[in-house]
Amino acid sequence: MVRNIVFTVSLISVLTISAAHTRAAEESSSGDDPKYRATLKEALAEYDANHFEEARILFRKAHELNPNARTLRSIGMASFELRDYVAALRALTAALTETRKALNAEQRAHAQGLLEKSRMFVDVYTLKVTPGDARVLLDGRPVDQEPDGTILLGFGNHTFEASKPGYATRALPVNVRGGEHKDLAMTLERKAVALAAPIAPAATIAAPPPAAPVKHGFTSTGWFLGAGGAALVSAGAGVGWWYENREVTNCNNPPPAANGGPQKCDNKSTVLLLRNLSVGGTIAAGAAAVTMAILGVVTHQPASDQVALGGLVCTPTLSGVWCQRSF
Repeated sequence: MVRNIVFTVSLISVLTISAAHTRAAEESSSGDDPKYRATLKEALAEYDANHFEEARILFRKAHELNPNARTLRSIGMASFELRDYVAALRALTAALTETRKALNAEQRAHAQGLLEKSRMFVDVYTLKVTPGDARVLLDGRPVDQEPDGTILLGFGNHTFEASKPGYATRALPVNVRGGEHKDLAMTLERKAVALAAPIAPAATIAAPPPAAPVKHGFTSTGWFLGAGGAALVSAGAGVGWWYENREVTNCNNPPPAANGGPQKCDNKSTVLLLRNLSVGGTIAAGAAAVTMAILGVVTHQPASDQVALGGLVCTPTLSGVWCQRSF
């Protein structure tokens, strides 16, 4: 408690003295440019009225007109009042090294004391990012590094964000308590490369295979077997025809009977019918045998189910042979 009171009293004393020092130092520059002196006078008035933001703006304008150590010290003092300790530290450090209108011993001591107090409210960070060419933002804005590569942060919470194409973005939050020097490291990891699904080639519609030729009826072997069977039937019918024809002859010219008289033929009509049936069966079976033999020969051709015969193209069917001719 006592320590806090002593610190507060000493700080008030420093600020009161520093205001007097600023006025005495700046107003003594009577040989400077009138615009510079007018701007500096406005800045001192705003400072005395505790309008520190306006005073800092005017001190910076005066410094642009006539850069020197005393305007830098004034900027640092206004920044300290605004609790912008990072800006105060930068301005006061520059004031101690500036040779133009260099600070006298009393001003230097005052600036050095205020500089030490500013450091109590600032953290200094050394940041290492891998890969080294990654883009780094601090609270969404580019990082403002010091000449020695360090980064100054004032009180509160801040966030570093590093990114690079092909790498996963990484964020690193920090909480500034003041008076500390810390080393930070951020390593970015490569993004997993998603393998693109291979594009399936366009489906090729294959031409349908040629339709298998329709097989009608029997194969060549079947036709030959059928021809053979028909031939047997024709032969059997021929034998029957011969037998029935002999019976008809006997009926027309009966041989003598055993008692010497002619033999009677009482079934002549039946015999004639059987003979005629045998004749028809012989002709029909013979024709069928010849047709089946031809079909067997036609269907036995390996190149096609069609056979050209004398300019005709013939195709076997169930009912026979179908032929056509092209002109």
